[in-house]
Order: sequence, then C-alpha cells, then structure tokens
Amino acid sequence: MYNWLMSPRNNFQWMVFHILLGILSTLTPFAIIGWFYLVFLTTFPMAIGGLQRGRYMVFIALLCYLVSFEMLDRMAQTSPFLPIELGKYMVIAFMLLGLLTRGVRSSRGIWMAVLISPALLYDLSGEVLFFDIINNYFGALGLALGVACLYRVNLDKGSLDNILRLIWLGSLSALAHSYIETPDYEAIEFGFGANFYATGGASSNQVATIMGLGMFLTFYAILQRLKYSGYFLLDIGIMLLFAFQGLLTFSRGGMLIALLCMMILYFFFNRERITKNKGRTVVVALALAVGIYGIFQVTNQISGGKLLLRYQGETKGTYGGYKEKTLDVATSGRISILQKDIALWLENPLMGVGAGASRYLRGGVSAHIELTRLLSEHGIPGLIYFLLQLAVFYRTYRDQPTSLMRGIALSLFAMSLLTSFHSAMRTYITPLFMALANLNVYRQLPQAKGQFPPAPRAVNVQDVQA
Repeated sequence: MYNWLMSPRNNFQWMVFHILLGILSTLTPFAIIGWFYLVFLTTFPMAIGGLQRGRYMVFIALLCYLVSFEMLDRMAQTSPFLPIELGKYMVIAFMLLGLLTRGVRSSRGIWMAVLISPALLYDLSGEVLFFDIINNYFGALGLALGVACLYRVNLDKGSLDNILRLIWLGSLSALAHSYIETPDYEAIEFGFGANFYATGGASSNQVATIMGLGMFLTFYAILQRLKYSGYFLLDIGIMLLFAFQGLLTFSRGGMLIALLCMMILYFFFNRERITKNKGRTVVVALALAVGIYGIFQVTNQISGGKLLLRYQGETKGTYGGYKEKTLDVATSGRISILQKDIALWLENPLMGVGAGASRYLRGGVSAHIELTRLLSEHGIPGLIYFLLQLAVFYRTYRDQPTSLMRGIALSLFAMSLLTSFHSAMRTYITPLFMALANLNVYRQLPQAKGQFPPAPRAVNVQDVQA
C-alpha cells in the first residue's frame, strides 16, 4: 500500500481516489474509517521496522497521511471509530513511539513538555473537564514531543515532497466532501459572519484553515512542477478550487496565512532559480495571482458582495451604522480574547490559571491565540515554552543547506505558528508542521557509513531543480 501511494506514476489515480473518498464520506462515514485502518494496518509494521533501523521516512509519511484526514473525520462524523481530536492523539502516540524507539533528539523538546505539565495540577476556574485538557494541553504537548523526536532528522527533498503530497491528498478529500455538502448558492443566506453552509458540518475556521493549507501545498507543487495531481494544469485548477471553497467559508485567517506562506516560498524559490528560468517562475506566479483574484471576484459576486465586506472587517452592525468599527470587531473578537488572556496572566504571572481554565475565566470563549493561552494558563513556563519553540526553529533554519530549503522550512514554520494565532491548536497543522519545519532537508542525503553528518552551514546554490 505504501509503495503504491508514494509512486509518482500513480499520482492521477490517487488524486481521483481521494476525491471519490471525500464524496463517499458524504454518504457513509465507514468509507474513510475503512480506508484509514487499512492503510494503518498495512503500513505500520514497515514504519516501525524502518524506525528501528534509524530510517524515519515511512514513519513520518504514515503519521502525516493519517493525520491529514482529521478534518474529513469531523465532517463525516466518524467518532468514536476515529475520534474528533484524531490529530492530537496520533501526533502524541507516534512521537512517544519514536522517542522510545530512537531516543531523544532534542532535550529542548523535553523541557518544553515539562514546562507545560505542572498546569495539569491546578485549576483556578474549578470547571475544567478532560475535554478541555485535550483541547488545550494535548496540542502543545504534541508539538513539544515532535521537537524532541524529529528535530533535525535528515530527509532528502524528494521524500519531503512526497510527504507533503500525502497531506495534500487528505486535504483534497476534505475539499470534495465540503463541496458536495455545500447547497445551491441561491439557497445560501450570506451574511457578515462565517458561512457554515460551505463547511460540510465542521467549524468554518478549521475548514478554511485546511482549504488554505491545500491551496498552499498545491502552489508548492506548481512552483516546482511536482504534478501532485499528475498534470500541471490540473494542479492549477485544484489550487483555485481550494481557494474558492476556502473563500466561501467566509473565515479569513486560514486563507490569508496560506497566501503569506505562498509568498514566502516564492521569494526563496525565485532567489535560487538560474537567470533563464526566472522569467518563467514570475509568469507562473502572476498567472496564479490573477487566478486567485478572479476566484475572489467570482465568490464575491455569488455572495452578493458580502465576501469583500467580510474581508474589510465589516459586520452587520458596522455596515448598518449602529456599531463602531474597531480592530476587535474586525477580527471577530480576537483582540478581546488576547486582552483577557493577558489580564489573566498579569493576575497569575508565575504559573497561570491552569490548563484549560482560561476558557471559563474569560466567559466561556474558547482560546484562539495559542501564545496568549500559554501565558494565561501556564504563566512564565508558557512564555519559556514559546521562546524555546522559536529558538529550536532558528537553529534549524540557520543550518539548512540551500536558500530553497530555508524557504521551505520558513514557510512550514510560518504555517504552523500563524495558524496558532487564529485557531490555537484546533487542527493538526501547528504541531505537525512545527515538526516538519525542524527537519534537515537535503537535495540528496549525505551518507557516511550509515551515519548522517551534522547539517552544513547555509550556502548559496544557484540551480536547484524540483
């Protein structure tokens, strides 16, 4: 199963299969449930065998592929066969397994886990449930364990390309499901808030995040002509479909962050192309930008102009003239959440209010900004956790061997970090992409009697072909 999935000769067939899988999941949840366990049971022994020999590729690929179905699982309502928080459980389980098998690769990751664990012992709200612990603590724990387990694991770029394609396939299934579940546009009452008609029954913020991720990963393939769908032009069409469905949710964070990460990737990629190819990459980028702009205009027309107003920060009250337009209003209350988190931290600066407690102490509103949640719930240890996260990535980024590899690492890190600033740890993106951003990616893996040398200092390479 694994070899079939990873073979580029089968890209078109797997693209069709995952679209059909998303469509079938609108009829029965057992389509995705059955496929998930089939892949897991047939590939897990290979992943463990490779891990025991110090080969991480199958292990990472299997984790990324299975976790990529998290949003489809929520849409298809596969619980309890596949739990709602599938991503958090899978990341923690795989990282613990990796640590037990291969040991700790970064003590900073272990310290990150230690720093946030005391907050499990107290609850200043008196209302925290186990589900609150899952929502708040498990995501941060998975990120820390990911750093400890996968920090500076050596991988060749072709393997990373394939891993990202597996995540793309899971996102594609979610796209197909949400598209089929979206009613006729004439029947949708577009307003100034999130549009749940286009989400397949899941949270609009989370679905927009996955659609933005799919758009980013397709752009990654287009830029390097990897042909994730099997055909270059088909990749372009699928990227625009991701953009359309993401815009239709009316949730902005996931789409804007995807665009930013695409610009980061393009900047580094274009720096490294030889002169005769730079014109082609500029033309491709301009064409895609025009395509996304066109999709925005089409979606805006479908919504009766409401989409543009939404991105301008308008609400029903501000547009009607009876509510003042403020930054908090324009960001759907994110500024208010940030201020309340900071206030909780200032009241309890040393250790915070306890894991999961901030929700109840700020009036029942769930966390949306992971940094301020860390401060309010964990206090100074939460701040140190965040700074360690930045320090770990900086060293990885500094030692990437080429400009392109630095661009890939930075775009993955930005996707991880910035997603946590609007959606906290609600999706698998933040912990998983933080781990991927801290890999050592080489054009070709260096070999030295079975051992990998330390990552070289960054150098400038003029011609890196996809």
